[in-house]
Amino acid sequence: MLVVDDDEASRSLLARRLQQHGHATEQAGDGEEALTLLGASAYDLVLSDIVMPRLDGYDFLSRLKGDERLRNIPVIMISSRDEVDSVTRCLDMGAEDCVTKPFNAALLRARVEACLTKKRLRDQEMAHTRQLTERLGALSEVSVAINSLAVDIVLGQILDLSKEVMTAEASSLLVLDKSIGKLRFHVAKGEAAAALKSVTVELGQGIAGLVAQSGEPLLIPDAYKDPRFDPSYDRRTGFHTHSILTVPLRIKNEVEGVVQVINKRGDVPFDGEDLRLFESFAGMASASLENARLFEQTKQMADDLRAALEAERRLAIEKAKMGAYIPKQLVDDISRNREQTLALGGKLVRGTILFSDIRGFTRLSENMEPQAVVAFLNEYMTAMATIIEDAGGIIDKFIGDGIMAEFLPEDTGDNHALRAVRAGIRMQQRLAELEHGWRSTRPELAGIQSRIGINTGEVVSGNIGSQTRMDYTVIGDNVNLTSRIESNGQGGEVHLSESTYLEVKDHIAAVRLEPIHVKNRVQPVQVYAIKVDDTQ
Repeated sequence: MLVVDDDEASRSLLARRLQQHGHATEQAGDGEEALTLLGASAYDLVLSDIVMPRLDGYDFLSRLKGDERLRNIPVIMISSRDEVDSVTRCLDMGAEDCVTKPFNAALLRARVEACLTKKRLRDQEMAHTRQLTERLGALSEVSVAINSLAVDIVLGQILDLSKEVMTAEASSLLVLDKSIGKLRFHVAKGEAAAALKSVTVELGQGIAGLVAQSGEPLLIPDAYKDPRFDPSYDRRTGFHTHSILTVPLRIKNEVEGVVQVINKRGDVPFDGEDLRLFESFAGMASASLENARLFEQTKQMADDLRAALEAERRLAIEKAKMGAYIPKQLVDDISRNREQTLALGGKLVRGTILFSDIRGFTRLSENMEPQAVVAFLNEYMTAMATIIEDAGGIIDKFIGDGIMAEFLPEDTGDNHALRAVRAGIRMQQRLAELEHGWRSTRPELAGIQSRIGINTGEVVSGNIGSQTRMDYTVIGDNVNLTSRIESNGQGGEVHLSESTYLEVKDHIAAVRLEPIHVKNRVQPVQVYAIKVDDTQ
């Protein structure tokens, strides 16, 4: 972490507090020095004062966020309590959060940990996206390389060279098409080459067919005196064959085709020396064919993998979009069961439910423009939802200005009630921070408060609705009880049922209140209140 402050005493104090929580720190006396350090080393978090010589906090923040390499480093601004406008300006410029002097140890630690958690999640997401992009790029390069190998050109060059070295009038390469059990002319050189492009040869037919069938080379000095020779190809092409040298093409001991040269120039037949030389050319052709097939398999694998990675990238994007509308737990369930239809129904679990809403919101909204109401709610809901999700809660739904969330067991030893209560406390603290900033920018929101009610008990958790339209939610009497506790609460406080209080009493201080009467319950309900302030 990098601490930036021109006041050495304040800078050292903050650095020591961070070090007490296990964080390594470095220090800079102003914005210029900080930018130099950031350019030379990697930092997870920057804490910067606003008022500094040379390069103040505003200009430092502006230059940091304008640098492609540095813009994703979270920044917490340090201000005095009377610098509300400055804090608002810094947040608008991209600061992650702010702390005030003198530092509150618990609040400082919470904000630092929240920023580090967000950065860690953002880094993981960027690394995943970068890995997918790099893989797709690498696969594209492999595909281009494979396509540029031009096996037909290589084979053509081998036949041209063999025809020249063997002083032959013609040469050809036939490949076994296993789908029809016949040889096909793959490459042909000479006067009759064009007429042979669509010709197939039965195994055992003519010299080429016999060599493919037996796997043994044949040297025919005089074709028309050999009964194995099939003269139909000469009649078809107008070519006259005198002597033939045909050699099998082997790939992993399997005959995959034949290669042959026809008519040695000078009116002399091919001989044993020609056969040994031509077998060398056949070996080169076999290697080229084997490489061609390996390349084709590799290309297909690359295409399949690229398609799979692209599908994964699209699914990751779709999952992120779905996560903005439905609970993360349901998104994960959909991802795990892509081939299955989601089933209606649920299961009985013991969990903790949290309800919150803004006190007097109806009256408040009547005095605001609709666009201003939407902008305010989006800012408020984003802040509250972030706290709930950071604590492992699930946003069930937004109900006007209200929020319903559930905290379900993550493992056998998980105190979900404590996670919910701490989230409720942090929500009240965060709203107080927001309200402090709104006093100057949105005076109509001055004094705004929210009520929060929390209850622990058995609920039914699952997919509720129809086969064509369902919601993931929790239902049951304990959900209704939580709503009643919240509606009977006080602004700025967190009210708990007795079942929740018993789970957290060793960790959180709460005040016992008079029992409240709740609809559909004969016995009054005992509740407890947590008076929230900045030190909790």
